[in-house]
Parts: sequence; C-alpha cells; structure tokens
Amino acid sequence: MAHGTMVGWAAEEMGQAALGDKRLNARLVSICDRFSEAPECPINQACENWAETKAAYRFFGNQAVSAADILEPHRQMTAQRAKLYKTILAIQDTSYFVYTSHHHTAGLGRISLKKGKNVQKIYSNGLIMHACLGVTTEGVPLGLLDQRVFARKLRSAKRRRLADVTPIEKKERDRWRESLSNTHAIMGDTQVVTVCDREADIYDLFELSDRLNSPVLVRANVDRAVNKQSRYAEKDVVRLWGFMHDRPAAGTKTIEIPQRKATAHTTARHARAAILTVKFGAFGFSPPRNNIKHRKTHLPDLPM
Repeated sequence: MAHGTMVGWAAEEMGQAALGDKRLNARLVSICDRFSEAPECPINQACENWAETKAAYRFFGNQAVSAADILEPHRQMTAQRAKLYKTILAIQDTSYFVYTSHHHTAGLGRISLKKGKNVQKIYSNGLIMHACLGVTTEGVPLGLLDQRVFARKLRSAKRRRLADVTPIEKKERDRWRESLSNTHAIMGDTQVVTVCDREADIYDLFELSDRLNSPVLVRANVDRAVNKQSRYAEKDVVRLWGFMHDRPAAGTKTIEIPQRKATAHTTARHARAAILTVKFGAFGFSPPRNNIKHRKTHLPDLPM
C-alpha cells in the first residue's frame, strides 16, 4: 500500500484516528494493513522494505502516540457495530506477556513468582494486558471495547500488609471496574452484559454495576455469607454454596467430554458424558465489613 493512501479495512476501522498529525494517522492505517497481511511475522518481515520498517519503528517510538489514541477509533467502530444489537456481551479477561529473556528491555514488571530446583525465587518479567471484547449473544466478535497494558509494580512487605485497607481504586484489581466504566461510557443505550472470571468476584465491581444499571455475570470465587441482616457476624449464617445447593433444579444439560492422553502437565482422561444441573436464585450481597469505604460513605446491600 502506498504511503498516505487509505484503502481496505484498516482505513475504515482506523481512518478516524486523531494522533495530532495527518502523517501519523496515515502511517497507522498503513501499519495495520501490513501487519494484517502477515500477523505471524515480526515487524521487519511484515513490512515491504527497509523504509517501511524504519517508519514503523519511528511510529512506535513516537512519544506523542499513545496506545489509547491508537485504540480509540477501533473502540468507536466497535460501539457502532454493537448498536445494531439489542444486547451484547462485554467479555473481560487478563493476559500476561512474558519477556524474561529480553534482558535489555526497559519498563517491564514482575508478573509471576515460582520456586526452582536450585533457585529459591524465580521471577518472570513482562507486561499485563486487560482487555474487554465485545461479542454478540450468538458469539460473533465485534471488536475491543477497552484495553489497558501496564507493568506490575511490586509492593513492599509493609504495603502488602496494608492491602486490606487500601481503596480498590489504588489496587491492580480495579482494572475490572475501570473497564466496566469505560465500556458503559461508550455504549450508550445498547444493553451490555459484562462477563468476567472469578478474579472479578469483588463487591466494589457489583456495586458499580448496580449504580450504572449495567449487569455483570461473574464466576463466583468466594463462599461468602448472603442475606445478612447486619454488617457484623451472625449466628446460623447462610453461605452462597449452601444457598445455591438448596435451590431447585431448573434443568440439565449433557456435555460430551473427550478423551485426553497424559502429558507432562495433565493426567489421562477417559471420554464421558457429564450432566450439568442448572440452578438459579436471588439473594442479598452485603458489603464486606472491612471495606475501607465504610469510613466515609454508606455501602448498600446489593440484590443479586
């Protein structure tokens, strides 16, 4: 593609970019076209010649160009596509990019820790990406509604002890709430159901969902007390797992589980049919009693 010529999907998807310079806007479209033709290739192989390669590196090294600015036109186009549907799903998840072997790369954070045979502590260095993908209820991807890439900052032992009294806005886990807010702001009147894994089983996320009237579906992680009458400990408290166990079955679904051979990381498994029992019910979710926000505001009980 000739420099500055806007054709193809990239021009339609990224043509409304506002990077502060028409040449940067055109370069973004050109890079997207090139990379989409060879998504598995490094930059120098995806580009047609050395001049394009050098221009791509200059683009990525430009301090005036931010990842948010690059993503914004795509987010707007995703929102436009979503408005054709009454309801869509906004699926949030976190990915980890490990660059431990890139010894000269600056700006990385420590994203995992494990023990080795000869080393007591082994850290992996890299970046964390939290993304929110818009999908129709039939499973058709619409595009990204939000994305954040960051390096984890290690906390001192003292900071780790203070974690329970730190507002969620200052915690890494706030990414779930932040993505929900950003998605809600861009989607307008289209109903969005946000779907998250169990790391998002947080009162503050449910409270924001209730305040925005933007529903969320989260895999439960904590067998918490439900239907409490007060903020403090009670006798004969009802817990979530037991509460759901006592709900009547609404139906069943049979799932065929295939055979699996043993590997270095998994055990062998025979093929079988698993019967999934579906139950549902409503309950009250009280705010955790150690939530730091109790000191300054009233935290409501949430209908779930």
